[in-house]
Amino acid sequence: MTVEVPPKIARAPVEPSPELVERCRYVEAEIARLDAQYGAQLVGLSSFLVRSESVASSRIEHVYADLDDIARASISEDASRAAQATAAAASAMSTLIRDQGPGEPFKETSVLEAHRDLLEDDLLERRYAGQYRDVQNWIGGSDFSPRNAVHLPPPATEVAPLMADLTSFMNRDDMPPVAQAALAHGQFEAIHPFPDGNGRIGRGLIAAILRRRGVARQVVVPVAATMLADVDAYFDALVAYRRGAAGTLVAYLATAAANATGEASISAERLGAMPQTWRDLVRPRANSSAAKLIDGLVTNPVINAPAAQRITGSATPRTYQAIERLSEAGVLREITGRSRSRVWVASDVVTEIGDLDERIGRRTRPSKRWA
Repeated sequence: MTVEVPPKIARAPVEPSPELVERCRYVEAEIARLDAQYGAQLVGLSSFLVRSESVASSRIEHVYADLDDIARASISEDASRAAQATAAAASAMSTLIRDQGPGEPFKETSVLEAHRDLLEDDLLERRYAGQYRDVQNWIGGSDFSPRNAVHLPPPATEVAPLMADLTSFMNRDDMPPVAQAALAHGQFEAIHPFPDGNGRIGRGLIAAILRRRGVARQVVVPVAATMLADVDAYFDALVAYRRGAAGTLVAYLATAAANATGEASISAERLGAMPQTWRDLVRPRANSSAAKLIDGLVTNPVINAPAAQRITGSATPRTYQAIERLSEAGVLREITGRSRSRVWVASDVVTEIGDLDERIGRRTRPSKRWA
């Protein structure tokens, strides 16, 4: 099998058809509407969508973890390797977003920093964390041979110049942002610059570009849930890109983003209503520890005692009383089953993460080949 070296794209002409441009512009307007309507008023929406996107993105890589286990991993409690990997994916995406200001240049170092966050605690892969590969890799085949691989990326010596070229492409402003995000993602996956973690970092670049172009200044569009719902269609679009049909990948991402944005709007409305629902259940006094904890749960749906105390600003006994009140009302659910180092989750928020993925999946054609 022959290695595939993608052509450089920093200065390549990008001329989508008028129909595809119109489709991108429509989706971008919908994303901007979601961002403007909910981003500023509902600070927790961004962290919620990062968490949701990371779960779906990890599952595309066959990294499956229970949401409670991921919650434990997110605050460094005992958790499975899969849960730790998913929590690391959320941290990596947060790095890409945090480092990217609207209108500011994209920095190649952000990719390396995000990859470090993803793999620095992985016992098998941490020696490569934050470093481009110095070996040949491949997609498909076996772990030991590229025989029957579906893609043999460029040699390691080509990775650095191709990534520099990709960074220049990501800093262009002469094409629809959704088209740019799709093409950058396709190019990144074609380069496959890391020994592991390429899919999760590459999907994170979609969010970074939409942030840089000012389309999604505060929220993350959970496109990975659409990709997870039909992995065949997603992989077929990436193959089409490598074969020169870039428009196929752009059209695919536009549809995925439209599906995800519509369902994210529903989640935003539900998240916005949750604090009042919880107040109606608990009926806390104004400015009490319980009231403050309720106000912080959408942004921080996974807490331990120190995290709860930071939210309430109260002494330890009062904080525990607030946790107990919310637990008795069903707002919080303890997920360790231990008497020490306990962790609680806001059940409604965690449930909504699963519901969001299911709703996006129902919008997407079920996979015929992948299970």
